[in-house]
Amino acid sequence: MVDEGLVRWWRAHPVAADAGTAFALLGVCVLMGLLVNGGVVYFGLTVALLVPLIGRRRWPSATAVAVAAAAGVQWLTVRDTIGALPADLAVPVVVYTVAAHGSRDAGRLTLVAGLGGAVLGGWSWPQLPMPAVAHLLVGSALAGTVAAAWLGGAWQRSRHSEFAALAAHAALLEREGAQRTRLAVLEERTRIARDLHDILAHSLAVIIAQSDGGRYAALAEPHRAIDALRAIGDHGRAALADTRRAIGVLREDTHGEPNPAPTPGVAELTDLTDDLRAAGLSVTLSTDLPADPLDTGLGLLAYRIVQEGLTNVVKHAGPTARAEVSVRTDARWLRVEVTDDGHAGSTGSPGGFGLIGMRERVESYGGTVTLAYRDGGGHHLAAMIPLTEQR
Repeated sequence: MVDEGLVRWWRAHPVAADAGTAFALLGVCVLMGLLVNGGVVYFGLTVALLVPLIGRRRWPSATAVAVAAAAGVQWLTVRDTIGALPADLAVPVVVYTVAAHGSRDAGRLTLVAGLGGAVLGGWSWPQLPMPAVAHLLVGSALAGTVAAAWLGGAWQRSRHSEFAALAAHAALLEREGAQRTRLAVLEERTRIARDLHDILAHSLAVIIAQSDGGRYAALAEPHRAIDALRAIGDHGRAALADTRRAIGVLREDTHGEPNPAPTPGVAELTDLTDDLRAAGLSVTLSTDLPADPLDTGLGLLAYRIVQEGLTNVVKHAGPTARAEVSVRTDARWLRVEVTDDGHAGSTGSPGGFGLIGMRERVESYGGTVTLAYRDGGGHHLAAMIPLTEQR
């Protein structure tokens, strides 16, 4: 097997590689000339035929002209004495090179010239007497060699073009994938901005109401004023923490009106599962949450995760699938899981742009999301969000 490093070097240094090949052929032909007592004409024509091969891939057309000129001089001067030379191997080499690396027109012209030279060389072969049939056979063999070299070069050109097209297509797909991912992230950032608007609007409304109530109650009922100040501080810290978490992915949305509906949370999961159950999906919901409610942002996050997970079940698991939703907390984590058995359509891939947006939401809270295939069929979506950030 050819070493890949050598192949890469060969492609990256065409002049050096071709120079090494040309001098190697020159050395072999000179050695053969010494063995048969070749004269000055032999060595001169050998050099004239082989030295141009140094730039065959860098300057294919110029190399072909130089070799053709040397071959023409050979035919005009020594066709009746020496005839063919070992260095005539340069002819099919340049035919291959121009077909592979030159223009198409130059490749066709080189083929015609090579075939013409092969016919002339075969017909004027100096070993006499030779019948016409023998001349025809020799010329046909030389022409076949030239034609085979041209076909090999044309195939190499086609192969390079195909690889270049595949590389360009792969690069285009990669750019499109990156662009689609960026668009999905931007879309999710817009949704985050809208959700955060609802959270902050709610918090600020509560703060304003508590401050107004505390101001009126400050003289008559000081303890109510203290409670109002405590509530203001809690809501202010909650809003500040939500802003800090979301500011990295926040995208200003100047189109459309803010959604006036209340922000969904874990309390709305029952309505969500009931709606899907009424639509025909077999879904069960189990929750194990502390008595103190989760903050608005974390409750919204849990709701969105379950919503996306059940949407994927409806889209990819099939009409007979069963889903299980679990939302629970322990000492450190909020754990949200959506599992389906995937009786139908289990070969679908639910890991689309919704998962990208979900992962960005969860990572903004310092958590993780995983989506995996189950051994018995279906998928398992699991999200873990730390509770250490809770107020």
